Amino acid sequence: MSVELLVNVAPFETRIARIENGQPEEIYIERERGLKGNIYKGRVQRVLPGIQAAFVDIGMEKAGFLYVGDIATAKKTDDGFTEVMQHADEAETDSEAPEQPSTRRNAPPISSLLKDGQDLMVQVSREPISSKGPRLTSQVGLPGRYLVYLPLLDHIGIARRLEEPAERERLLGICKSMKLEQGGIIIRTVAEGKEAPELQQDLDFLLRLWADIEKRTKNAAPGSMIHKELNLYLRVMRDYVDTDVEKIHIDSREAYDTMKKFARRFMPEVAKKLYYYPGQRPIFDVYGVEETIELALKRRVPLKSGGHIVIDQTEALIAIDVNSGSFVGSRNMEETGFKTNLEAVHEIVHQLRLRNLGGIIVVDFIDLQEEENKRKLIEVLEEALKKDKAKNHIVQFSELGLVEMTRKRTRDSLGRFLLHECSCCNGVGLAKSPSTICYQLFREVVAEARAYPCEKLTVIAHPDIIELMLGEENESVLQLEEFLNKEIAMESNEHFTPAHYEVVLK
Repeated sequence: MSVELLVNVAPFETRIARIENGQPEEIYIERERGLKGNIYKGRVQRVLPGIQAAFVDIGMEKAGFLYVGDIATAKKTDDGFTEVMQHADEAETDSEAPEQPSTRRNAPPISSLLKDGQDLMVQVSREPISSKGPRLTSQVGLPGRYLVYLPLLDHIGIARRLEEPAERERLLGICKSMKLEQGGIIIRTVAEGKEAPELQQDLDFLLRLWADIEKRTKNAAPGSMIHKELNLYLRVMRDYVDTDVEKIHIDSREAYDTMKKFARRFMPEVAKKLYYYPGQRPIFDVYGVEETIELALKRRVPLKSGGHIVIDQTEALIAIDVNSGSFVGSRNMEETGFKTNLEAVHEIVHQLRLRNLGGIIVVDFIDLQEEENKRKLIEVLEEALKKDKAKNHIVQFSELGLVEMTRKRTRDSLGRFLLHECSCCNGVGLAKSPSTICYQLFREVVAEARAYPCEKLTVIAHPDIIELMLGEENESVLQLEEFLNKEIAMESNEHFTPAHYEVVLK
């Protein structure tokens, strides 16, 4: 697989696109420096025993949310190793521990661990999403190139994506032989093939960083930041550049120099993959990324066969509907549906990654009758999702013929980041029809005429509404004038939205 990274840097925004075999697959955008990975000296605002969690003030507008299972003082076992530490190794998403139910069930009462007004060091494990504040952990993790240092947990783990048993044993043996006065280690995927001196050098850097963080914590005021994570392009270079990545194109000379310097110090094997792009044409245009982003902001995505998928993002879940559309090229409905579903699977996975959709996802494929076709469809979906770095889980077809799955949510989706609520429809995606607005206006005319004495009423509205009142609804206007025994004048105002109007009494 041919993979390239495009880094587009501007004073107001940084964008990174991952191109796989010529197609944009993932988009990362940073307008303001993200919070994830930052370490703060927090102060507990309120402990909530009922949900085994607490709100912690970290100096932001919204308090952070800390679960009991994310508190470093809570008892931990290998089986109870939580996903919270995995944020430090986002590119891997998994530690070596098997997935378990939330450790909050086995943790002691949060009231025995925290109290209101208590100060503690916390790290942001998940960015604020929608109306929610950042998720926090006191299980601090410092990611390096090959290792993640866990200063408060006695734990040695290895990323699941390192699958070769012999290599896993070799790397675990190296890390177990390292002398640590405190803390633990996660071995990252990019450590594959590395020797002890390289891993030790990475660990030494992280230990020096932790010593500096501890020193600053002592004199820091509650609500202040102690450690700031790297900016987007350095973070992506550290976490996502693996052997698949062949080239990294950067359109900013300053960013190129910074990345080159960083690579030479921490990841020399990546330095030769960096290329400065001096072209006049924007780099995202050259690779078709801008066009891909525009398509990713729409509900409907066309398929080459003539079918299409529709993606709706709600607060509770992501709903995806597959339709055959104009595709009728097969011998029967079962074969047509199966072929359309197979094509849709790859587009769905592409859109999930591109749009960064997470949480509960429900896919309504075209109905299939044969169990063998359903089994093959799930197999193709599982295979397609192997390219996705985000943790996901597929449930087989439900009794209603739906495929349910989950995908780990790490940050706001592309749509939530780039779009805002429509002022006309108030976020529902639909607006009132002209007829509905017209009848609503008639009701208000009646109410105003009865409430206040007047001889004449003037309706001021959008040109489309006035045209409707003078055309199809003219008879209704005449009946209304007769009913009220008052003249109704009309005035067009093109600056009004269709849903906005005024009734003036004279």
